[in-house]
Amino acid sequence: MAVLVTGGCGLIGSMLTRMLAEKGEKVYVLDIHLRPERFSGMAGSLTLLQGDVGNFSKVLEAVKESSPRVIFHLGSMLSLPSNADPQSSFATNVAGTYHVLEAARLFKVPKVIFTSTVATYGLDIQSQVINDATIQRPITMYGTTKVFAELLGRFYRTKYGVDFRAVRFPSVIGPGAKTAHISIYNAWAVEKAFYGEPYQIFVEPQFRCPVIYFKDASRALLLLEAATAEAIQTVCYLLAGIQPMISAEELVGEIKKHFPQAPLTFKPDPLAVQYHRKSQGVVYEDQNARREWGWETEYSLPKMIADFYAELKAFPERYR
Repeated sequence: MAVLVTGGCGLIGSMLTRMLAEKGEKVYVLDIHLRPERFSGMAGSLTLLQGDVGNFSKVLEAVKESSPRVIFHLGSMLSLPSNADPQSSFATNVAGTYHVLEAARLFKVPKVIFTSTVATYGLDIQSQVINDATIQRPITMYGTTKVFAELLGRFYRTKYGVDFRAVRFPSVIGPGAKTAHISIYNAWAVEKAFYGEPYQIFVEPQFRCPVIYFKDASRALLLLEAATAEAIQTVCYLLAGIQPMISAEELVGEIKKHFPQAPLTFKPDPLAVQYHRKSQGVVYEDQNARREWGWETEYSLPKMIADFYAELKAFPERYR
């Protein structure tokens, strides 16, 4: 049998697709924008399908053609595009998730793995600790759509027996990220330094942000999918990422170990500062993922930066 990855040409999706192929899986990728350059050397184990998850017919066609044993549903609009165009975000993130779950029901796909976000928690947290039991009250369109998708997945799990499982990712760092979002400075600062391009980091130097490397994010999805049904109790799991959370100035310090003359400066944006200031001092806990399916973060800050640059050097065609 095969595996279907929606949003498989994106940052996490392309690495997940590569990891699946390396495990011997036949992978189908459904994406609205195909990027075949990200899959060099994978022709025999990969089928690219162009389509929008907001289009139910395209989703049905992809599921029918691939006949997957599992769907990894990563296709979505991110935070800033979602706030700028909430109508399209609804079509992609809300209706798109319904389309994937309904297609799984109709074609008897036993398992759906979903990527959610820490943006589901909002900014009015009453505790300094955020975990799987923290109340979700998002203030963004992106976070709102992801909460709905989590709840819809739980419903399909209870009503129809679809083995729905989800992770809530912090900000994901990796090469080749193209879409702006509220924490994208983490990835873009690393990448701009590699190319010698000036970049203004739009938060204050001391601000800390939860982050995870894209290889860890992809590996987490594999671990979650491989866990036995009996192990899955929480269903939707927060991942804390690198601990303790790194500050923007610590990120720059590590970058400059590789590129001492990197033209990185700070120019805080008032809206970004307002958003990030309210989450300072918060601690993220992911004990349920660790206990139920053996999760642990592999990439520290130094290891992440070193590997990021190794990827850019070895595979430039994938990330430009």
